Amino acid sequence: MKKKSIEWLHRTKSGKASDKWASYLPYYDFLFGPLREVAIDMLEIGVQNGGSLDTWSKYFENGRKFIGCDIDTGCSQLSYDDPRISIVVGDANAAPAFQEIKNICAEFDIIIDDGSHKSMDIMNSFVNYFPLVKPGGIYVIEDTHTLYSSQFGGGVLNEYSAYAFFKRLIDVTNFQFWRDDLAIKPYFSTFFPEGDTPSFITDGWVESIDFRNSIITITKSHQAGHEKLGERVIAGTSTQVQILAASLKW
Repeated sequence: MKKKSIEWLHRTKSGKASDKWASYLPYYDFLFGPLREVAIDMLEIGVQNGGSLDTWSKYFENGRKFIGCDIDTGCSQLSYDDPRISIVVGDANAAPAFQEIKNICAEFDIIIDDGSHKSMDIMNSFVNYFPLVKPGGIYVIEDTHTLYSSQFGGGVLNEYSAYAFFKRLIDVTNFQFWRDDLAIKPYFSTFFPEGDTPSFITDGWVESIDFRNSIITITKSHQAGHEKLGERVIAGTSTQVQILAASLKW
């Protein structure tokens, strides 16, 4: 029997409301499909009416923990028949909520930030929670179109916004090619002026960053390090057209 897609589960759901943009749904099927049969642990920051947790728990039938965190005290009234689902009420970036989340589950395969959508909160959440992503895991930030608005601490030319931060983080995935010109800490001095750039950045835990309309996805490496290109692999025996100059090898 063919399993139901996230899009189908979302569009046909009843009960607790869930609010997602249409383009997110097929993307999540693509992104999360390889993890569908895995006993995942998942955190969602910002759950509003709590309906998305229903969707995730139905999609990931073998999932172990589904934690939702929301600052709205009304979320304390949310209840679920599924014992795998937990609600933490509080500011995800404040110590009490952060500790409560870690007490329920120390590491996550998937974290989705659907919280305040404010630039500073997004960056703080990433700094706090990306270290809790398991090697090879996925960190998703939703509704990043807000980062073009000054109301959310963003703006197209705002070099201090979360968008500017993640665009800069792209260069870290290629650090092996500019490491002789500049260190990572001064490169991030705009965001970490005291030189306290998070160790997961300097150690090379960021594997990839994907920018889509209103979504940023960051994948965690399976192991720390900046030598991500790997060996140069040349196959075949015929070189009728001259092969790439050896001087271009790194």
